[in-house]
Amino acid sequence: MTTPEPAATPEEPRTTQLPEATAAPATSQPPTPVRPPNNIGWAVASLLLFWPLSFSAFTHALNVFPLWSEGDVEGARYASHRARYLGILSLWIGGALFVLFAVLYIVGLLVLVHHGHHGHHNWGGPGPRMRQG
Repeated sequence: MTTPEPAATPEEPRTTQLPEATAAPATSQPPTPVRPPNNIGWAVASLLLFWPLSFSAFTHALNVFPLWSEGDVEGARYASHRARYLGILSLWIGGALFVLFAVLYIVGLLVLVHHGHHGHHNWGGPGPRMRQG
């Protein structure tokens, strides 16, 4: 029969450190580049906010993977960057158009309210009076 090993005594510190790993030898291969994102979300945003830019944004977004698979890393990065840029540009243009529309809408309402209260055209009032004869 075997006897169990004695438990560690308080004089023996317990260590939780792992043994040091040996460093891997350096290779001469360059690191593999990471495929850039296709930024299709920005293309969808351009479709919703300012659709004329969406054609180009979708074209660039959908060209990222084919360019990457052909080995054209710089072309894929450019297409990804361009799709994102067009999406952000359409966000700014769409936001500016929304603000412009809101301002013009408010100004139009103010003109209508102001014009209607002076009674020049008698909007909403009774029709022309007919002479009884």
